[in-house]
Amino acid sequence: MVSEKDFALKPYAGFLLVAPKLKIMYCPTTKVACSSIKMLLAKASGSYDQSRLDRLISPHMAKSQTVHELGVNGLTKLIDMTAKQIDEILNSPEWLRVYATRDPLARAYSAWENRIFSRAPGTPERAIELCQDQIVDGRVNITESFALFAQMITERTNEFMDDHHFLPQSHIVHPDKFNYNMTARVENPEEMQKLVDEVNRRAGTSLALERHNVGFGIKLEQVCDQHTANRLQAVYQMDYSTFNFATRTFPASIEPLILSTTETAMLRAFRASIERLQSVSFTARSLTGFRFGCRQIYKSIVRKLSFGKKYNDPQNLFW
Repeated sequence: MVSEKDFALKPYAGFLLVAPKLKIMYCPTTKVACSSIKMLLAKASGSYDQSRLDRLISPHMAKSQTVHELGVNGLTKLIDMTAKQIDEILNSPEWLRVYATRDPLARAYSAWENRIFSRAPGTPERAIELCQDQIVDGRVNITESFALFAQMITERTNEFMDDHHFLPQSHIVHPDKFNYNMTARVENPEEMQKLVDEVNRRAGTSLALERHNVGFGIKLEQVCDQHTANRLQAVYQMDYSTFNFATRTFPASIEPLILSTTETAMLRAFRASIERLQSVSFTARSLTGFRFGCRQIYKSIVRKLSFGKKYNDPQNLFW
């Protein structure tokens, strides 16, 4: 792993991924088609390894989510490269340096739906505590629950920012620090297709962008009024100014979207299954034992020192 002395931008480069065979550097931003783009790069570079899925013990809500594991997608962290390699990646005209963006309100809703509403693994407990379901006659009022989230992230912003799903896109991408030469907005099909075409050109493939994480099929417009939008647009003001997003207009008031009794029960059962998944994952980790854990730490250290050339095996996937 490169030192901060040799790579001054290292503190800002933790998210950056590299597909060396394709000469592509990609900055994944959560809730901005990152699952789809990672899968595209992994398959195009031939590094996607499904054989490792059964050995993962980290919790995932869906099989497609395992593409975020480095051992599965086979991509490399930029900070695991040497200083010389990093310099070439960041400055050579032969390299594609790309990131995608998404309308901040749409991304905020998607993050809320995944982390708060669904209780996805890894969601900070404090964020969930602050954003309790709003209940009407025993049923979940999605409109009011989303409005409470907007209020809480406005008033208690720092308590959400430990989860990068809620971080502003500009705090992840840092376009002022890295020399990107391609951007794509997920709302713009032509820009996304241009990215896909360039990946296929470099790889000699004919892949399409797969869609993941479709959520519950609830549209932002069904749950967001102007007051809620104003709050979220204020939280993510930096993204609006950095990426030139236009603010959006919503009705002053909307008909509340309230789940039925059956839908509410199904939501609670779904959340309970996520809790069990996390419990099984925690138990699996604890059962590996002290000696095994020490060995894994040793392997992880050697892997970093060798820039991923040694101990690149499934047992390291959860480190």
